[in-house]
Amino acid sequence: MKNIKLLNILFITLLSISFVGCSGDDDSGTQSVNEGELVATIDGDLYSAEGANASTILFNGTFNLTTTNPTTGETIIITVSNAAVGSFDLSNSANSLNGAAYTINGENAFLSNYEGGTGTINITKLDTENLLASGTFEFVGVREYVDTNGNIITETVTITNGEFNNLTLITQATGNPDNSLEVDINGVALSADSVNAIEIDFQGNTTLTVSAINNSTNQNVAISLPGDITVGTHDFESLPFPGAIIGQYTPNLGGGNETYVSIDGTITITSYDTGTGVMEGTFEFTAGDFTGIDPITYELTNGSFSVEF
Repeated sequence: MKNIKLLNILFITLLSISFVGCSGDDDSGTQSVNEGELVATIDGDLYSAEGANASTILFNGTFNLTTTNPTTGETIIITVSNAAVGSFDLSNSANSLNGAAYTINGENAFLSNYEGGTGTINITKLDTENLLASGTFEFVGVREYVDTNGNIITETVTITNGEFNNLTLITQATGNPDNSLEVDINGVALSADSVNAIEIDFQGNTTLTVSAINNSTNQNVAISLPGDITVGTHDFESLPFPGAIIGQYTPNLGGGNETYVSIDGTITITSYDTGTGVMEGTFEFTAGDFTGIDPITYELTNGSFSVEF
C-alpha cells in the first residue's frame, strides 16, 4: 500500500515543469526565505531552491510541491488532496494521495507515510488568480532495506523548518504537443489533452513513465516501464516493485482516492530509439484493485502511444 501511495505522488509530479538546477547550503544558521524561494533543514543541513527547482501544482484539488537539487541528487515531493489554505497530515494515517518523499540520487526513498513516519504541511497561500503558493512543512521519512546478513535495517531522515514563499503555482497540465496517447476506457475514448513522458531515476532504477490526462474529465492513464525495456510484447504487472511494468487508471485525478492498477494485460513496444528517446507502442489492460477488496474494474482497450522521453 505504501508503494501505491508513492506511485500516486510520482504520477502527480508528472504535471510539473522540468527541473534544471538548485542550490544547497551546509551552513546551519538562520534561514531567510525570499520570494520565489524554498528552504528546509535536512538532518541539520540547510537546503534552498528557487525558480524551476521549486515548483507547485494545483490540479483538480490536489496540491503538489516538488523541489530538486541536480548537483546533490536530492529531491523532496509533497502531495495532498482536497487542498486549500490549512494544515494537512502527511503520515501513514493520511489518505492515499497524501504523503512526502525524500530521495538522493534515485536511492530507496524515505516516506512520511511509511510506518513510523510523520509530517505536516501548512498551506498559507493558494492564490489561483495570481498563481502563487506559500506555506511551511516538516516531516520524518522512513525507509527499510535488507543488509548483507539478511537483517531489515530501518533508517530515517528528519526535515524541519521547511518554508516556501510565493512559488509559481501551475494549474493546467500542458504536456508535450508532439506526444500522443489514445485509449478506450470501457469503450469510451479518453481524448487526452496532455501527454507527458519522463525518465525517472528512483530507488536505483530508471523508470520511463507516460501519463495522459483529460483536463475536462480529470481522467488519467499512466504507464510505468523499466528503463531497459526492449521492443516486443510484455505483460503488465500489479505490484510496483522496481523494474515492474505497471498500468494505472485514475477516474478523477486529484478529486478522489481511487486509483486502479493493471491486474492483467499486455503492452507491445513497436519501436524505441534510445538515442532520440522516441518510443511507440500499443497496449491493453484491465485496471482494478489488486487486493481484490474493491470489485470495480475498467477495461482499457485499443491503446496506442507515440512519445519522446
